[in-house]
Amino acid sequence: MPSLTALPLANGPAWRDRPAVLRGPDTWTWGELHAAAQALAAELPAGVTVCNLCHGRVGFLVGWLAALRQGCLQVLPPSGGPADLAALLGEAIEPVVLADDPLILQPGWDGLARCLVIRPERTAPAAPSWTPDAGHLRVRLYTSGSTGRPEAQDKTLAQLVQGAAVLGQCLEAELDGGLASLRGLVCSVPPQHMFGLEASVMLALVHGLPCLDERPLLPADVRAAFEGRNAGGGRWAWITTPLHLRALARAGDPLPHCGLALASTMPLAPGIAAQAEAHVEAPVLEIYGSTETGALALRRTAHEPLWRALPGVTLSPVAEGTEARGTHFTSPQILADRIEPQGEAGFRLLGRQADLIKIAGRRASLAGLNLLLQDLPGLDDGVFYLPESSEPTERLVLIHAGAPLDRAAVLAWLRERLDPAFLPRAFIHVDALPRSGPGKLARAALDAIYAQWVTQRRTP
Repeated sequence: MPSLTALPLANGPAWRDRPAVLRGPDTWTWGELHAAAQALAAELPAGVTVCNLCHGRVGFLVGWLAALRQGCLQVLPPSGGPADLAALLGEAIEPVVLADDPLILQPGWDGLARCLVIRPERTAPAAPSWTPDAGHLRVRLYTSGSTGRPEAQDKTLAQLVQGAAVLGQCLEAELDGGLASLRGLVCSVPPQHMFGLEASVMLALVHGLPCLDERPLLPADVRAAFEGRNAGGGRWAWITTPLHLRALARAGDPLPHCGLALASTMPLAPGIAAQAEAHVEAPVLEIYGSTETGALALRRTAHEPLWRALPGVTLSPVAEGTEARGTHFTSPQILADRIEPQGEAGFRLLGRQADLIKIAGRRASLAGLNLLLQDLPGLDDGVFYLPESSEPTERLVLIHAGAPLDRAAVLAWLRERLDPAFLPRAFIHVDALPRSGPGKLARAALDAIYAQWVTQRRTP
């Protein structure tokens, strides 16, 4: 692992004039980011809790580095929902909310936290060199809540740095020309999520990769981001999710100047991965990991059915699921996922213990069923949902958004691929699925959609 004193985190002279964030026609250097962070740090009392809600990379990095300088606990929320954030602020000690857009802030937060709208200004990179106390600085992230209530997970800066170093080591081997062949990062994931923090913030800080300030989501916006930054040639890495890859594959347009697509947050169907590779003309790599651990394994999904553990990571089946050990997270961690070891460092991912469902005597993985939906013709976005019920005849429900579905055609397509026990008995159409920034779906949100649908059916 590189020494902390050699990283952009330390603001060494070798990094000061290197590009860090590309914002419109301007380029922020690492030195300018650190100078802006030093100015913001003067407004933060030491030891307060900082909740960084900034959308742009300049705002987030300035807030991130300022909080590190002041030794603050940094809390990254599980979602952008006002109720979730209000609950988080109510539990924090001396909370300070950072935002780069005043519309992010809610009126009710004034009594819960000090709210700062930051507008970083570029100044001469005169900030002195600085080495953080990486072993004591802590960051608090939250699990997605896809199987229950989001749970807090604390990490040290040293663990995050080590995780980015290990991930970069793997990408170095996957890319022709290594990381040096990349001009920078185009990020479609928010920095507040574990994958977004690890792949789009820490990867940039540890390896000196610049990133775009904006977060393109739609295929046309992603393509415009890549095309708009082609001056001088070179290729970019796209930090993305299976949802964005699926949208790109369905749009059918090529993505120019992409050297790598790195995806996580939910399973990626091999068929979608193959289609995406044809459009980006570059490897599409998928990360397996968790909020508790960060990245654990990697694979090129279109070509590899097996996962490869990252250097220093060992995964072992246990009664509760899988025991994970590594150098970049507190070990051991017990994960709910079940694996089947294959060879020295390879394994198959079999699904979660809590993810297994039993209907009419048949068993299946809910994640595996949802993975199948990625290939369903005509489906813009959807998820299988099993109501919590004591009814022995309870069946799956398909909650979907986008264009209306031909129910008969969908059932015919599913019938060829599923046991009849798992065919959905009801279709619930919504304007949009309540996905978080990384694309996760909280169980509580799906419960609310189903409860509302049941109520509407009972109302004359």
